[in-house]
Amino acid sequence: MDASLSISLSNQMALRRKMDVIANNLANLSTTGFKREIPLFEERPVNVSARDAEGGERNLMLTYVEDWGTLRDMSDGQMLKTGNPLDLGIAGDGFFQVQTPDGIRYTRNGAFTLDDTGRIVTSDGYPLLDDGGGEIVVDPTEGDLAVAKDGTLSNETGIIGRIGLVTFDPTVELKKTGSSLFEADASPLPADDASILQGTIERSNVEAVVEMTEMIEVMRAYQHSTDLIGTSEEMTRRAVQKLGEVRA
Repeated sequence: MDASLSISLSNQMALRRKMDVIANNLANLSTTGFKREIPLFEERPVNVSARDAEGGERNLMLTYVEDWGTLRDMSDGQMLKTGNPLDLGIAGDGFFQVQTPDGIRYTRNGAFTLDDTGRIVTSDGYPLLDDGGGEIVVDPTEGDLAVAKDGTLSNETGIIGRIGLVTFDPTVELKKTGSSLFEADASPLPADDASILQGTIERSNVEAVVEMTEMIEVMRAYQHSTDLIGTSEEMTRRAVQKLGEVRA
């Protein structure tokens, strides 16, 4: 394959990947607690052999684009006041712990409800866990629920428990498992610097203007790459045509 064509195709694959990430960010613009994702790429130099005009071999250094994965922007989203006592926003670096059939998962989505048994649960029915790893059960007949900034829950009868807020070492990779949930391959740490804001939810930290601007830039870059491929193919076609004329 022609070197310029190969490089252009490599660039197009990276641009498609970036477009997929941007589209996913925009799709989650209204998802509570969603964190913007940023694709990571790196230049990959490769030595290749090529023939010069005299028929001799020479080494060329070509640079391809390599996909290194995705970075997650963990900055806080805008806090939206709802007045719902079971809407809980996290200010700072921290996660709620919820119990799923596949084990404990972590989320920033604090739009909770009460199930039929009085458990505080996510929209999928996964129970919120306290600082001891147990489910939190509330009796709605015992008065209004109050949640302090440190996660302490109380009502008219007294303290019920404390929500277990956790965080992770920056080197720990958090993997998405769907429904605004993450899993980790390491044990969590206490989120001492985080606080809970009752009656508030954290909106997605995706900014539509930023994503749309990047989408336009990707589309332009993709079109430029397509034009380069077209030029390369046209040059190859002409070279083959001239070679045929010479031999004839």
